[in-house]
Amino acid sequence: MHFEIPTEKKYNPILEKQLTYLCVDGETTGRVDRYEIRDEKNLLHREDRSKKISVFVPSHYDGSEEYELLYFFDAQNLFSNAGHYTEQGDPYGSWQLDVALCELYRQRGKKIIAVGIDNADKYRDQELCIEREGFGELTYLAYADPREDYSHGYLDGMSDFIAQTLHPFIMSKYKVSDKSIGIGGASMGGLASFYIAMRSMGFYSYVLSYSSAFALFKTDDFEKYFKKLDFESKRALLPKIHFYCGEGDVLEGLLCTAVREMKKTLVSCGYDAEKIYETYAQDRAHNEESWRLVLAESFDRLVP
Repeated sequence: MHFEIPTEKKYNPILEKQLTYLCVDGETTGRVDRYEIRDEKNLLHREDRSKKISVFVPSHYDGSEEYELLYFFDAQNLFSNAGHYTEQGDPYGSWQLDVALCELYRQRGKKIIAVGIDNADKYRDQELCIEREGFGELTYLAYADPREDYSHGYLDGMSDFIAQTLHPFIMSKYKVSDKSIGIGGASMGGLASFYIAMRSMGFYSYVLSYSSAFALFKTDDFEKYFKKLDFESKRALLPKIHFYCGEGDVLEGLLCTAVREMKKTLVSCGYDAEKIYETYAQDRAHNEESWRLVLAESFDRLVP
């Protein structure tokens, strides 16, 4: 039986951003614990050397059993009471990841705590971008919007921040297992989650990579990087991947070609094709509504 997320559970716009407990249609899904984590080594590009973190703890968690972990980018727009991403207001609500995880528990008994990393500040573009030096030159897409700045890439630092600082912190605060860890995101977060999983081979079990900004770099640059990773010798460590992209607006159309190429490139470099899943939707745009509609398929495919 396929895992499903009830469509009648909608984003509740009356809940205020500062609320700790999440509530959808009168049902409490869980709570969000918020922290600010310092890292003097891996967050040198930030004046405060710290990141805001939101941990979704499901209502059924009581600390008696180990839960699995799912790291996710864009915590500011991830859960049901996330509020608005922009000052003008975001009509697409949030990912409603909390609802998806509660349904996964109700239908399959899967126990997962989600750790969201906030990316809603001036560092977003650079923190979620690969450093050009040693990887490749940026394509024209990186310069299409003057509001975006990819002059630096701090994604290696973000990767080490999660593994070396954030993960030990989470392990000390909650009863969790590191035997099954997922990572996910969309757009720049989709690129970041995928790259980090490749860079930290064996740490993550699965990747949700939606509407990913692979088009910021040339396919040849990814190919050269993958060959260095030597997938053939690491087949037991390869994470499962779900690539998704829509084609319902201009931005998705620009991203989709590179997303479609990614599986071919991975397989040509020795990646196990059976560990890669793809979903494409011609009518869906680049927004949270589209991405939350894919969550059920990702969990169906990637989480046993």
